[in-house]
Amino acid sequence: MTDEHKHGIKTVSTQTGLTQFTIRAWEKRYAVVTPLRTETNRRLYSDADISRLTLLRLATEAGHSIGRIANLSTEMLLELIGTAGTIVQPSEIEKEVVSQETSLRFYIASCITAVKQFQAQALESTLFAASVAFSQPVFLEKLIVPLMQEIGEQWKAGTLRIAHEHLATAVVRTLLGNICQGVDVSPSMPNLVIATPRGQHHEIGALIAGTTAAAQGWQVTYLGPNLPAEEIVGCAVQNGAKAIGLSIIYPTDDPHLANELRKIRRGIQEYVALFVGGSGAIAYSAVISSIGAMRISDMPTFRTELEALRTQQNGAEANVLSQAENGND
Repeated sequence: MTDEHKHGIKTVSTQTGLTQFTIRAWEKRYAVVTPLRTETNRRLYSDADISRLTLLRLATEAGHSIGRIANLSTEMLLELIGTAGTIVQPSEIEKEVVSQETSLRFYIASCITAVKQFQAQALESTLFAASVAFSQPVFLEKLIVPLMQEIGEQWKAGTLRIAHEHLATAVVRTLLGNICQGVDVSPSMPNLVIATPRGQHHEIGALIAGTTAAAQGWQVTYLGPNLPAEEIVGCAVQNGAKAIGLSIIYPTDDPHLANELRKIRRGIQEYVALFVGGSGAIAYSAVISSIGAMRISDMPTFRTELEALRTQQNGAEANVLSQAENGND
């Protein structure tokens, strides 16, 4: 017996909404899950078993035959549920006892369905429910990021139209903007300018970075996508920004982008940090390194670097204050 298999069939019945008879029947006829057996022949189920049985119940309630869906993967079940005639309401997953990973994939599948059907209101309500259900880091990094990556991949593959991508971007932009503006930040906190450089039109990564920074206590000036180096620098100088964050997604072979990055670095003071992130940033690693900028590979790293920078600057300001006080003695 492993620690993963720890739930008796009575508990599983309660959590999945299936009768014990149905669970046993599905096991015997369709091998939907394989519980462990104790020495006394008692069934023990894992969290993954509970999640799978829950999804199977939702699918059968949507009209699908258990015999036809018993062997489907979790991903296929999620997609099946999300496309079952109408868009699944967030409450249908919120009331289920499933793992966080399964819940996240359910939300993503439901969002993709809403996008495919051009249902902006359903997408908005699903995302809002997810923003309440999960912590902000989980919501941003494990739902919004993979959701937009999946939409981008399907757009490239031709299964989604440009209009689908634009609808999703508009809804996510509004939601993240509201979250960012809703954060109460002290005016004494340092300023961070967020944008995408000239030629970069995908702004969700920048919005995620801005929302993350605001949650860390930074004053965020969000400038949006496709901005010339001169405009980014001008804003940073006027605001006395302590850092600039740039998001690079696509294209990854822009011959002008390296020069734009160099111009930004030359236009700001040496002490101003320059962060460059996004899925396309790796393609420009050489120039990012050469100008002394930092390439950010994920949001946890970004949060760590922002906290270190803020702590470092708070320490420097304290030293300046201390020196001034000593000079007055």
